[in-house]
Amino acid sequence: MFEVVGINKHFDAVVALNNVSMKVAPGEIKALLGSNGSGKSTLIKVLAGLVYPNAGSILIDGHKVSINSGYDALKLGIVTAFQDLSSVPAMTVMDNIMLGRENARPFGIIDKQKALEEVNGLLRLFELECHPDDFVQALIPSTQSMLEVAKAVYAGPRLLLLDEVTASMHHDRIKTLFSIIKSLRSEGVAIIYVTHRMNEIFEICDSVTVMRNGEVSHDGPLAGLALDDIVFHMTGQYPQHSGTSKPSDASQPSDSTGHDLANAEQTLRVEGLKIAPKVKDISLTALKGQIVGIGGLEGQGQPEFIRAVLGALKPDVGAFYYKGQRTMFSSAYEAVKNNMGFVSGDRAGEAIYASRTVSENIGAGLFTKGPLFRPLWPKTVNAHANKAVEDYKIVVGSIKHPASSLSGGNQQKLVLARWLSMKPDLLLLDDPTKGVDVHSRQEIHRLLRSAADDGMTVIISSSENEELLEISDCIYVFYEGVVAAVLGGAEKTAERLVAAMMGMSANADAANTVEAVNSSYS
Repeated sequence: MFEVVGINKHFDAVVALNNVSMKVAPGEIKALLGSNGSGKSTLIKVLAGLVYPNAGSILIDGHKVSINSGYDALKLGIVTAFQDLSSVPAMTVMDNIMLGRENARPFGIIDKQKALEEVNGLLRLFELECHPDDFVQALIPSTQSMLEVAKAVYAGPRLLLLDEVTASMHHDRIKTLFSIIKSLRSEGVAIIYVTHRMNEIFEICDSVTVMRNGEVSHDGPLAGLALDDIVFHMTGQYPQHSGTSKPSDASQPSDSTGHDLANAEQTLRVEGLKIAPKVKDISLTALKGQIVGIGGLEGQGQPEFIRAVLGALKPDVGAFYYKGQRTMFSSAYEAVKNNMGFVSGDRAGEAIYASRTVSENIGAGLFTKGPLFRPLWPKTVNAHANKAVEDYKIVVGSIKHPASSLSGGNQQKLVLARWLSMKPDLLLLDDPTKGVDVHSRQEIHRLLRSAADDGMTVIISSSENEELLEISDCIYVFYEGVVAAVLGGAEKTAERLVAAMMGMSANADAANTVEAVNSSYS
C-alpha cells in the first residue's frame, strides 16, 4: 500500500498542497484529477522526489519513507512517466532506456548483448516502430510519448505514476498502452493515472481522487460517478447544460440571429490553423476593445497558437486576417513593426533582459519602430521609461538599476509597460501572471482592462481559470488542438470552463455565445 498523509507544500506565499492524503493499493489504477492549479502536478512531483513537502508523511506498506530525490523514489519502486518527456533527444533509444540501469559484467563492462535483447523485447511489447539505434529526437511525438512509458515500465515499478502520457499519443497507440497498463495491474503494480481525457478514466481506472485548490475534494471508487459529479468535485458546482454545439461552429462568427459579425471591426481573425502535432484546427475572432481569453489544460496548443499569430512559429495550414488584411508575418519583428505586442510568462527566457537597466528594458520596444538604424538618444529612452514607470506604477529604485533588482511582479509589470506604452493594436499574452503575487496580478488586470477600454485588442492565454473568468470578455477553450467551446456572458462560469477543458460535451451553446459576446463590440 502506498500512502501520503497530511502533505503540505507551499512556494513562498502560494499554497500548492494543503493537508493532502491519498492511498493507492497494489493492483489499483487511481485517477488523479483536478483543473489547472489544483495541486495534482505538485503531488506527483512529491512522490517522484522532485519536490520536498513542508509537512506530512509518505508511507509504503505502513512504513514511513523519505523521498529526497528521484533516485530515492526509484530505489523504493516509484517510477514516473512525464508529459514533459525526460528522454535525452541526442541519445539513442537504447541508451535512453538503459540510462542508469545498465546491465554490467564484472569490472564494470556493460553486457551490450543482454541489453539489446531486453530493449528489443520492450519495443515489441509497446509495438514501437523504431530501432534501438535510432536517435530519440528523430522519432515522432507519439512514439516519444510511448517510449517515455516504456522506460518507466522497464524500471520495474511497484508504483507507476503516469502524468498526461497520452496527451501526444495517437489513438491506436493508446489502445496498446491500456493493454499494458491492465497487465501491470494484474501483476500487482499500483498506478496513479493523470489525464484530462474523461473517456480514458472510465475505461481504465478503478478509483479517483479529485483535487481543488490544493486540497482533496473527493476520494473514492469511480463506479457510480458521472461526468457532472467530477465537474462538481473540481469546481464546487454542477454544470448547467444549455445545449450543444460542434467545436467547428464554436470558433466561427455567426449571424444566426441577424447580427453580421463578419462586418464587425475585427482586429484579428484566424481560420483553420494547424500546427502539427498539437494544433489541429483552431479558428478565432478578436474584435477591437475586446479581451479574449484562451483556456485549456497544459499542452492543448495555446503557446503554439500565440506564437503563430506573432509570426514566431510557421503554421502548416491556416489563414490570418489582421486589421482587415489577409497576412502572415514571417517573424515576430515583422508583427511588432505592424503594431503588435507580446508578453510572455517566461520572464527569464523570453521577456526580461536581467542585467540591463529598467530604462533599457522598457525602451526595448522603441527600437522596433522607425528605420533600422534610427538613433535613439539616452534622454529619449529615459524619458519614455520614466513615464512608463509612473503610468504603470512600477516599483523601482531607479530606472538605471538592473531589471533583476525588481520583484517578480514588478518585472512582469515592466514587460507589460514596454508594450502598453507602445499602444499596439493587438497585444498577445502567454500566461503573463504566472508566478506573480495577487496584488501585482490585480494591477496587471487593471492595466489590461484600461488598455482594452481605450480600443486595444487583448488576447490572453492563462493556466489559471480564475484569471480567465475575471478578465476575459469571452474564453476560447482549447482541447486536443481544436476549440471545444467559446464561453461568454452567462455561459462564462467555472464549471462550464472546466467541463470544456476536460473535453466534456453539451457544456455550452458556443456558437450563440460567440455571437452574443462579440455583438456588443461591433
